[in-house]
Amino acid sequence: MANKKIKKEPIIFIGFMGTGKTTLGKYVAEQEGKRFVDLDQLIELRTNQTIPEIFETQGESGFRQLETKYLQEAINEYDVISTGGGVIESPSSMEILSHYKNIIWLDTSIQLIFDRIKNDSNRPNAANKAFDELKRLYLSRVSRYNEIAFSRMDTDNDLDLLHQNLMNIIYSE
Repeated sequence: MANKKIKKEPIIFIGFMGTGKTTLGKYVAEQEGKRFVDLDQLIELRTNQTIPEIFETQGESGFRQLETKYLQEAINEYDVISTGGGVIESPSSMEILSHYKNIIWLDTSIQLIFDRIKNDSNRPNAANKAFDELKRLYLSRVSRYNEIAFSRMDTDNDLDLLHQNLMNIIYSE
């Protein structure tokens, strides 16, 4: 038992689509020499389907089941994980996340989010949504992000500053 290798907890980014989870995740992993994965990209790789195709063939509930399955795989294999914006929609994913501490909620203004994602066809829950519809979806998720997150960071800053702030949060324990 004494030889049991202790795995360091991954940094897991949660937050609404367009808040910079993948951008910051890649940057942090690169700066820290860690393994990074974007959960949506992992799902696409494992299923050989795009997220919109999965939504079309299996619906959102089918996608959420895949997301939960691959969330656990990502946690076991990677050091920095960027989840999809709706990961908190699944009780099973929330249960998995509840066992980890380094869950960082990335957030920014709804206007900036809208500007970043309004023309992104790879986001089934945002496609063709007006600002008010997107804002309603965002507001419906805020309490769950807040519930599961260890800390919240506003991503309306440059990557270097966000990285420094993140390291301060994680290592301030």
